Amino acid sequence: MFHRAVTASHRLFFALVPPIVLARQVANAAAWFDDEGAPVAADRLHVTMFILDDRYGVPPSLVAALRGVGSAIAAAPIRLVFDRAGGGERSIALRPSRRIAPLDALHREIGRLCAAAGIEARANYSFSPHMTLGYRDGRPFNTPVTPVAWTARELVLVHSHLGRTRHERLGSWALAAAEPQLDLFG
Repeated sequence: MFHRAVTASHRLFFALVPPIVLARQVANAAAWFDDEGAPVAADRLHVTMFILDDRYGVPPSLVAALRGVGSAIAAAPIRLVFDRAGGGERSIALRPSRRIAPLDALHREIGRLCAAAGIEARANYSFSPHMTLGYRDGRPFNTPVTPVAWTARELVLVHSHLGRTRHERLGSWALAAAEPQLDLFG
């Protein structure tokens, strides 16, 4: 009797997704990468904000809890600027050269709400804002690039079907924290 190893094939994460027009521009600008490895398609470019361990299945109760986290987020739109390209031994990504405080705050808020719901981050996960352009074997590098910038206006819950290069949106929430109201009579 033959047995096939069962591997985790589902990944859930919260992300910020660039507008599709910008994502296509980024993917086209990274076309040089085709000769070196496997580029990420424009419709899968994103900035991971919080990620869970890979899974064998996706329980509806977990999706419901994650949707509850997304619904509880109160954050303003975030201006993102990625002005460096960095390559590790396995991937190439765009990164910001400066810390983006609202991005860090959003990550902490997602983590706080997930912890309160009993949802753990991926083992050994450390938040490092980046947008992966593709995967390859190569030498590390870090270089300035023409800035890629946009204002993130929604948080997205993504279900990545591993090995199938497919992302499914399970929910999205506007980043539109209420502006403080002035009290003219107080």
